Amino acid sequence: MFDPTSDPFEKAYNRGCMWGMAGGRVDQCPYQDEALEEWWVQGWDAGAAAWHHHREPATSRSV
Repeated sequence: MFDPTSDPFEKAYNRGCMWGMAGGRVDQCPYQDEALEEWWVQGWDAGAAAWHHHREPATSRSV
């Protein structure tokens, strides 16, 4: 049976996503391998976008 947590690319993506959601900087990627670094950065992009979206002040909606 395939264990998704054993996929190194998915792990890199998830680690990058968590780092981005925590507000970490993209230049702190822990990977030396180009492919894993690319997956980590893609995850970081998604996490950073979520972090920025969460930190934006709420605006009231007109009803």
